[in-house]
Amino acid sequence: MKKLNVQMYSLGHDNNDPFIKSFETLASFGYTGVEFAGSNYDGLSVEDMKAALANAGLEAVSSHVQLAKMEEDIPYMAALGAKMIICPMHAFKGVDEAKRFAEMLNKYGKIAAEYGMKVGYHNHTQEFWPTEGKPVLDYVIENTDPALVGFQLDCGWCSCAGINPVDYINKFPGRFMAIHVKENNRAMGPEEPHSMDEPNGGRPPMKFDENGKPIFPPEFLAKMEERNKLNCATGEGIVDWKAVKAAADAQSTTGDILYIVEREANYGGLDRLTCLKADAAWCLANL
Repeated sequence: MKKLNVQMYSLGHDNNDPFIKSFETLASFGYTGVEFAGSNYDGLSVEDMKAALANAGLEAVSSHVQLAKMEEDIPYMAALGAKMIICPMHAFKGVDEAKRFAEMLNKYGKIAAEYGMKVGYHNHTQEFWPTEGKPVLDYVIENTDPALVGFQLDCGWCSCAGINPVDYINKFPGRFMAIHVKENNRAMGPEEPHSMDEPNGGRPPMKFDENGKPIFPPEFLAKMEERNKLNCATGEGIVDWKAVKAAADAQSTTGDILYIVEREANYGGLDRLTCLKADAAWCLANL
């Protein structure tokens, strides 16, 4: 693998380094590009961001942006040269809501197309909830315009839901623009999805401290602690990454599938940067 990207969320909420320093650190590990998270660009203008990325030898490949922020963020990411912008999560339950959500993605896909970009969607486990005989995500993929909308398969969450990522890639050839390399050590099954008609998609309103860091309620932290136990070293979990890469590369019509490391938590008592360094080393040597 010659190019390997990293999701900035992987640095963790406790990382206080400015992007300029983080870029240099990530580049030293062998990463060649970054995917931003949550419309967080560290307050940098387009020109300052371009300079910071160039100085580190990195490129901006994507960003995770909620639908409500898409129109605002698309021009910024397009100016950085990114070819896609990804909705990281959205509530939808049942066939009708999946089709409604597909139309939302098509809408923003048309806007992104004006900037030479595609809109995408990133899964967790709930998108694989069985609905009338197949995962509810199937209905979203089937009802989005391939010219406007692609998908980012998070193989860690996919395998956690009990779905083989290779089988899912092969099920929808040509629809996956990016692969999230997230290791996972066991399957837990899909979480039941929330309805888009629930307030805030069924999630409690997010609160932030005086420094802008998110404040998570205790029940959420307990659930995340359990999920974090799924994390392990890349190459030591249940995902067959070589098979994933072979399948993704084979179904690509453009040959430019993005591989993006995303780490949810540390493992083995190591700090986050040590984990991310090991992730890069394994991927660059084995894929």
